[in-house]
Amino acid sequence: MGTFAYWTDQVPVTGVTFSSGSIDLRVNNQDSVSGYTTLNLTAMVPGNSSAGVLTIRNQGLSPLKYVATSSATNADGKNLRGGLTVKVTGDSAVSGSGASSTCSGSALSGTTSALNGDLITTGRLLQPSTSETLCVQVSLPTNAASALQGATSDISFTFTATSDLS
Repeated sequence: MGTFAYWTDQVPVTGVTFSSGSIDLRVNNQDSVSGYTTLNLTAMVPGNSSAGVLTIRNQGLSPLKYVATSSATNADGKNLRGGLTVKVTGDSAVSGSGASSTCSGSALSGTTSALNGDLITTGRLLQPSTSETLCVQVSLPTNAASALQGATSDISFTFTATSDLS
C-alpha cells in the first residue's frame, strides 16, 4: 500500500484593464449649432440656390457612424418645403455666391434630395479625431409652381451618431 501526492503550481495573470471608448459628434466644432444663417436666402425665385459647408467631426475615442435628417416648416400652408430640393456633396467649398451659390460636386451616395425627412440615410463612418466636410445646397427648381410665391420655410438639420458600425 502506498500514498500518492499531486504537485500543483499556479501563475497569476494581473494587470488586465478594460476601458470604454466614446463618440463625440461635432458639427463646425460645436455640440450644438444655432444661428446657422449661411443657407439663408430671401426673395428666392425659380432657379436660385443657396449652399453652405459644414464640418462633421468625431472628437471621441471610438469610431462612429452618423446620419442626418432635415426638418422644414410649412406654417403658411404654401408647401415651399415640398418645392425645394437639397443636395449633399463632399465639397469643401461653395461655388458661386448669393442666390447662385452651389455645391459643384455630385451628391453623396446615401443622401436624398427632399427636405423634411432623412437627408443622409447611409451611415457615414468617421474614425476618432477625424472630420469631413459636407456641402449642403438648397434649390428652388426652375419649374417651381407659381403658388410658392411669397412662401417661407424654416429648415433645421439634425446629425445623429452611433457606435454601431454594422
